[in-house]
Amino acid sequence: MTEYNPTQRAGSAIARLRAEANVTQAVLAEKSGLDQSRVSRIEKGEVAAAADIDRVLDALGALGVVEATNFKDFVGRDWQYIEPPSFWNPERACLEITEETLAEMQEFLEEEERPWPLRRQIERQRELLLRAASFLGKLNHNIAFIGDMGVGKSTAISFIFDLLVPPSLADKSINRPVLETGAGGTTICEVHIKSGPEFGISLVPMSDAEMREIVADFCAAKWTLHTADTREASDSIGVSREAERAIRNMTGLGRKRETVEGKIIYHDPVADLAKSSGSEDEFRTRILGLMNLDDRTRRELWYDSSTRKHPMEWVTETFKAVNNGRMKDVPLPKSIDLHIPHFGRSFGELEITVVDTKGVDDVAVREDLDHRLKDARTGVVFCSRFNDAPGTSTRVLLQHMRQTFSERFDTGKVSILALPRSEEARAMKDDIGEQALTDAEGYEFKRMQVTSELAAEDLAGVPMIFFNVEADDAPDIRQQLFTQLSRMRKAVEDRLFDLCAAAQDIIQNHEAQALNAAIEEVANRLNTFLKGNRTLGARERLAHVEAISTIKGVRYASTLWASARRNGEYTGLNVLHLVGVGAARDARLRSESWFKGLDAFLKSLKADDDLSLATRSIDQIAASAVGSKRAFLEAAQRGGIEVYREPLSQSPVWSTCAGEWGRGPGFKLRVADRLESWFENEAALKERLDQTVNGLWEQTVIAPLLRLVEEGAPEAQPVADNVIRIRGRVSA
Repeated sequence: MTEYNPTQRAGSAIARLRAEANVTQAVLAEKSGLDQSRVSRIEKGEVAAAADIDRVLDALGALGVVEATNFKDFVGRDWQYIEPPSFWNPERACLEITEETLAEMQEFLEEEERPWPLRRQIERQRELLLRAASFLGKLNHNIAFIGDMGVGKSTAISFIFDLLVPPSLADKSINRPVLETGAGGTTICEVHIKSGPEFGISLVPMSDAEMREIVADFCAAKWTLHTADTREASDSIGVSREAERAIRNMTGLGRKRETVEGKIIYHDPVADLAKSSGSEDEFRTRILGLMNLDDRTRRELWYDSSTRKHPMEWVTETFKAVNNGRMKDVPLPKSIDLHIPHFGRSFGELEITVVDTKGVDDVAVREDLDHRLKDARTGVVFCSRFNDAPGTSTRVLLQHMRQTFSERFDTGKVSILALPRSEEARAMKDDIGEQALTDAEGYEFKRMQVTSELAAEDLAGVPMIFFNVEADDAPDIRQQLFTQLSRMRKAVEDRLFDLCAAAQDIIQNHEAQALNAAIEEVANRLNTFLKGNRTLGARERLAHVEAISTIKGVRYASTLWASARRNGEYTGLNVLHLVGVGAARDARLRSESWFKGLDAFLKSLKADDDLSLATRSIDQIAASAVGSKRAFLEAAQRGGIEVYREPLSQSPVWSTCAGEWGRGPGFKLRVADRLESWFENEAALKERLDQTVNGLWEQTVIAPLLRLVEEGAPEAQPVADNVIRIRGRVSA
């Protein structure tokens, strides 16, 4: 008899199987020989009697519900090596095979007389199997939308995912989105849309330090504007539009519209407050007092039907109030979660969170966007206007992915969403100058154009999606996005099947002398390769070059000004993050020829007829090297950040940089020169980073390979996500 435990939710599974088969409780009760009330209680999870659950499942099977028998077999499995997946996990069959393979691997490794090359292969494959199985066992994924400010990203998200108020509550179709929309600079923080038990909004507030920094920027900019005798000739400073709007609302200092002598003018209470303050410190203190930060403690808001508003109307109004700082008890948010019942159900079994990122207004390689680009569970959708596709930020970030992590673009990870307006698609022309006759034809012309441009920039393989919010079918766009996520999972599933097959080859044929000899010969030759090619190449470029280049190219002086006031760690321009990016790009350049050499070497092994029995093992070494490369580059980025974090953040160079403001045109170049001099003078940090990167090379790339080729090699230690061993650390 099968033993059912609560975590397997047998009752809800039975209810779902019955509903999908269009079988009534009455029919199921009669077939199982139980009272209908008993069946109802089983489905509610109130009955744990295994005998009754078995009878109901057997009855469903007898009624032709094949999945009922499969479910009974599924819950009877003993999962010892990986977390039991959901019965409805799309890759469940692959995970079941993986569990069986892991059991065979364990049995194989328990026999101590197994030849060590075979043991090393199995040990490495087991580690990779567990990692891939963990990825597929989870059903949660994010879809992050990234794009320049004002491209229509929030509007597109609202229409694609049906985040709309009813047509009767909007004067125009374009005014139905739940997410606040505008001409850019509308959303104050990242917004996450996810499934929830009811309609609601929750938020993570800015920390007290973050809040005070933004207010300090606002006050410094206004103080300079309204009280300084001289002003910067070519640049201006200030906070973002959305931040200023929120601060004004939280303080009650919004501009007031007045009519004077028939003309409309706007009176600014902030200017009055600045002029009546004796110092910038006093001005800032008065602003903070008006904000009543101590009273802003509310973190969750939930829909109340007594408001008699449509739930989506309530979400729209409440989100707008939170986003604009118009709720007296709600703090300024660092991120906002919108909870929508049954959100993402069109994606089947996957649990989807849609992420509306802050629009790119200046620097594209931001830390928050980098996190989304590197997260294996996040699909990224680059948004652009149709005529501008693929868009400036899209190009920059795709190049960043290619140059920093050698990312492939055909795995489902990324796609481009072009957002045409009326008539734009039909204005496209083909190669002989003929205009498109339909929107679909215009889309195809644009696809060919963008595909050609990206291929010329070594960015081929990025899928394109088109969506006119007023004319195109939203469910079709959702299906295309789902296909992208499915491709991400399919790539991991294929990898799992390959790993299982390679392990089975060894396990089933381990007694064959020819196989043992072939794998041992591969190990010997690879060992020879490593002895002659162990070291990482010499430094190609300094880590800080990327940061200095970005600073010189910053569009707005206020972005750099805000970063300097925060010792370089500002969300819009994080210099420390850019140093890490620079370290990763240098690491990629230094390792590129080594990985090409390894790839050529492994291909030569596969071409050797005497090693044909070890072909799968050679393939797994190659696949493992790809993973090692990514791990090395990501570790190099973290290493660059950790080496420079303390010396850079605590350096007096930042006060000097901030002091460059007000000295006339050229603020950005003066700051870049100051920082470049600082980096050039910190020779010890360059050497420490070099030692760190070389240590990470040994740890993430060489050690795993040595484990495969040397009997006495120590077990390679994985690199923790947030821990970097800093070698040769010196006191500041």
